Amino acid sequence: MPSRKKKFHPPGVDLEILDREHANIHRSYIELDDAILHGQGSPRILEAARTLLQCMQSHFAHQAQFQKNIAFPVREDQRNQWKKNMAELLQIEAGLQQVEVYAALRLRGFCKGWMHECQYAEGAEFDIAALTGASEPGRAQA
Repeated sequence: MPSRKKKFHPPGVDLEILDREHANIHRSYIELDDAILHGQGSPRILEAARTLLQCMQSHFAHQAQFQKNIAFPVREDQRNQWKKNMAELLQIEAGLQQVEVYAALRLRGFCKGWMHECQYAEGAEFDIAALTGASEPGRAQA
């Protein structure tokens, strides 16, 4: 009977994953923005929005796990903001499942605001992780 072994990643690996996710979110945001601005039609806009939504949901889950792994203290206001963000993404996801283009526009606005906030807030987390012995990779700029 095979045993389950928990996969161990040193903190630097987790930082690299988060960094790649930031780059993917930024790239997906640009694809959605271009689809909207260039009038590429509802199917393409919805496809780009679904891709961006998936990237963001995955990133939020990995970020929460990363904070847990390094025992990063999370303030109550940060936890509340995370919950609010996840609730917003779930509402957007429901709209996309109903093929509502408005949900894509809502996601675009949400992501734009999040990227600006994230640029400053997560910088502190990367700095703390670097102090705990993780090598800090070059972060993608949002």
